[in-house]
Amino acid sequence: MLSTASKGREPRGGDAVRLYVWERRSNRVIRASNASVMAQSRYGSPIDVSDLRGGADGSTLAHRCTGGVVAENAPFLWLDDHRLLVATLPDGEAAAAVDHYARVARSVGEDAARLRAGRLSTGRAVASGQARAPLGGASSRASLRVIDVTTRASRTVATVPAYPFGGALTASVSPDGTRIAVLATLGALRPDAAREIPNSYDAMWTVERRLGFADLAKTGAVRWTALPPIAGYPLDLIEWSPDSGSIAFRARSSGFATETPLFSAELADGIVRQLGTVSVGRAGASVTTPRPVTALWLTPERILAQSTAGGWRVFGPSGIDLPVTAANGAVPDTFVRGGDGRVTGIAGRTLLRIEPTGRLLPVRQLDHDSSFGWPADAGQPLRRRQLFANAGGWALQTIDTVSGETGAIVPPPPGPPDDVSLAGGQMLQTEVGRNGTTLRAFGLGNGKPRDLLTLNTGLRNVAWGEKRLIDYRSAAGEPLKAAVILPPGYRSGQRYPTLVWVYGGMFIRSLDGNFVTDDFMPGFFNLQLYAAKGYVVLVPSMPLPQVDGRNDTYRQIPSGVMPAIDALVTAGIADPDRIGVFGQSFGGYSVYALLGQTNRFKAGVAIAGITDLRSNYGTFDPTARGYAEIAHEKSANWAIRQGTDAVAPWQSPEEYARNSPIAYVDKVTTPLLMLHGDQDQRGDVPQAEQFFYGLYRQGKTAELVRYGGESHSISLSPANIRDVFERTIAWFDRYVRRDTIR
Repeated sequence: MLSTASKGREPRGGDAVRLYVWERRSNRVIRASNASVMAQSRYGSPIDVSDLRGGADGSTLAHRCTGGVVAENAPFLWLDDHRLLVATLPDGEAAAAVDHYARVARSVGEDAARLRAGRLSTGRAVASGQARAPLGGASSRASLRVIDVTTRASRTVATVPAYPFGGALTASVSPDGTRIAVLATLGALRPDAAREIPNSYDAMWTVERRLGFADLAKTGAVRWTALPPIAGYPLDLIEWSPDSGSIAFRARSSGFATETPLFSAELADGIVRQLGTVSVGRAGASVTTPRPVTALWLTPERILAQSTAGGWRVFGPSGIDLPVTAANGAVPDTFVRGGDGRVTGIAGRTLLRIEPTGRLLPVRQLDHDSSFGWPADAGQPLRRRQLFANAGGWALQTIDTVSGETGAIVPPPPGPPDDVSLAGGQMLQTEVGRNGTTLRAFGLGNGKPRDLLTLNTGLRNVAWGEKRLIDYRSAAGEPLKAAVILPPGYRSGQRYPTLVWVYGGMFIRSLDGNFVTDDFMPGFFNLQLYAAKGYVVLVPSMPLPQVDGRNDTYRQIPSGVMPAIDALVTAGIADPDRIGVFGQSFGGYSVYALLGQTNRFKAGVAIAGITDLRSNYGTFDPTARGYAEIAHEKSANWAIRQGTDAVAPWQSPEEYARNSPIAYVDKVTTPLLMLHGDQDQRGDVPQAEQFFYGLYRQGKTAELVRYGGESHSISLSPANIRDVFERTIAWFDRYVRRDTIR
């Protein structure tokens, strides 16, 4: 496990993220190493992303610490029952998880000391074009260490580049456990005025990476592979061949290419071969989000891969490209690796095994139409897998991937399916509900549940607001849905003050799986908190279609919002004279856009919204201070183009202008509260300052709260989280509620 717990002279709260191990026999938690490990930042551009695969469980995707909205990969994996492979940072460096915002404060302190002393300059340069530093010149480094938890011995296997922004350090352990393939990120790709980097929203496409191998039994340098021009820009590793002789990877011929053919790099001689001639895999290559494996080795020479042109094919050296075929023509959508290493799939009621020729052979007929359930890591060799079975309604089974034998039909447990896993002959599920967080076991023989552990039982005492779904039509006549949270104790026939939570482009389709209305959203994002204060909360769908081929996001924002309010008023729930609006990020932008086009709201709260698209373009991420020479490469604001598809404002200045709320600040008459962190990495605090100043110059009612040291989500301090909520409620109580419910 990872912890910032301090020891000895380390400061309270810890100065780094370190690795700890729990010993079951002694029930002790022991620090495995004093080294700082790579633990990535959250919320915004991820830093220090690790991507460690393989080892004791044979995984082919990155090991995870956390999932969900805030995903984080684990910087360690077990090699066997006593050794760990760990990604660590140089002495004196701390993981981004604790250093992301502390680095800014430290840099400011260093500048203050230099100013006082007057001997050293506070100037820090970034450069472009010919003045730019060599690629990776300012990059950090990371060490891959093998740590023995029984003896506490530690040995460095390899030290590699670890460019912190956008990329990731990938290390994949070979099936025989003797070597690792390393894909290290060197730095950001150099822009080109004439060409755009494809898929730039996926950071893995914006960096340059290097492929190499290291021996786990030795301490030495990585043997970097000389890649041919056609594979000069590797994207991601796929998996090792069964004999541990080579590894498959996707690559491009340039940083601006869109085709991603499959290649193999041989360990013995470093030879790189192209497998097939077509692009494979998904368009993205993000290591922070699990994705179905799209290539699986069949033999040391041949690999099954999904072509982006459609369909599964078998590729190999010397131009081998074979279609996957079955006697009845039914080809599975998904393939998995079984416990014997062979690859199987299901089509209808038939379990099929694929041959190196691409021919599918039947293994067993199943009792029901079935499909593999949630094979997040299809390449991991597992003897037993889950099945979706259509037995008069979907149910769960287990299947032996070698023999094809299936277990008993089990009714599906409640809750999201990705929380279900197989262990010890039973299904384990974590269910988060109003009674708390429960770990529950379901017997595979009878499906009976048994609660193993329940946490957070205090939630049973919380008064929850009832949630409803309403149907309505947008201003353009499009059928839409909106979510409504009623206050606890809601009485039909009374009209309530109503708060509208907005986020441009959002669609509400059901109350299940909708994270916006999730009862367990953290902090001030939890809309149940506002319902508990006596407000109805409305969350409308907000489509943003193009009009006559133009991007007019600003004008489109009200289209899904105002009719939803009308529907709630018509239903006798909302008081038409007491409506407020609030939102965060693009939702903050949406608030600015609404208030510039209607005076129907009695108050608004805009959190971390962008008001001037042109001035926001290219602004440096304020948390990049302290990264010598590469601070400008941390920013993602060149890619934030709310309301415009233009690459840059000089290419379409009119489009940027007409979609910027600041251009309409003179139209705003609604009392507006603006909340913004001064370390916001998505829109710097001047975005709120200039809008506030526009209202101030006109003598209009407004308030701006700047949170020192805070992020885009204003989530770094519990005191700040409480303050955002309390100020928001006070603002709405003052300008929206005004009197009692009527």
